[in-house]
Amino acid sequence: MAEAYALHEGAFGTAIVLESRANLVAHAHSESQLAFWLGGTHAVAHVGNEVVPYGENVALGVNAFEAHDMVMESSGGCLFLVFMISRQWLDDLGNATGRSFRFPSPRVPINAALRRSCWRVLDLIISARGARPAIDDEVERLLETAIATSTAGGVEPPVNGIGGVGGVGVMLDQRLRSAIAYMREHVSEITTIDEIAAKVGLSRGHFFALFRDQLNTTPQVFWSGVRVEEAMRRVAEGSALTDVALDLGFSAPGNFSRFFKEHTGVSPSIFKRATRDPSPVTVTGIPREPSV
Repeated sequence: MAEAYALHEGAFGTAIVLESRANLVAHAHSESQLAFWLGGTHAVAHVGNEVVPYGENVALGVNAFEAHDMVMESSGGCLFLVFMISRQWLDDLGNATGRSFRFPSPRVPINAALRRSCWRVLDLIISARGARPAIDDEVERLLETAIATSTAGGVEPPVNGIGGVGGVGVMLDQRLRSAIAYMREHVSEITTIDEIAAKVGLSRGHFFALFRDQLNTTPQVFWSGVRVEEAMRRVAEGSALTDVALDLGFSAPGNFSRFFKEHTGVSPSIFKRATRDPSPVTVTGIPREPSV
């Protein structure tokens, strides 16, 4: 089966339908993520010390900056509906409801209501029958249901200065904030984790401990996430893939393409086409018919 990809962007963030035929390395996002397994080869995700088996009754909920991977249990491919949830949307939702939204566990139980909502969103995205506001409304209902379902399963843990699901709060260690700012300002430079730690006055051990304790990830995973975000931004803006690869310090376009796919599940060329075309490829690989 050809690699498939469909994308819808809204105020909530981005909804992605993708077919993955290779494992994803440990990675992290500045957005929170909710992922539904739709079919194909079974797969598991590792979030911290917890193993989450994708299936009909369990989705994956990952908070911002939490490291996670995806490992298929056999060869073949698997299909996912993935939501990359905007920090601003979550902050606005929290302000409107007076709640702090955070997945207390990466295991999100899929009840009947959540399953129906998932399939409605999938149908709207793939068929392109609904107007953008209608899709946005349905996605927002799905995300609110998923967060409520997850939260109902347990008490939210302390967040160590991270504000809700969405972003980094004011209690984050200043040296860690400086390190993150340095990574983003120097994303096009070839550098090492030890060099970044030295720039903010931390030993390697203390640097790793801060990322582990406050962001539940490692400096390497976070640094790769910063580079992936920059790559996605440039590709979406229309930059040539060769230029993006060279600007981000990759020695060859093939190395960049492999890095991009290992972290996102899709090649940069497919991602570029999906963000450029008004009617991206659907899960069947057949272009959509023009809407009437």
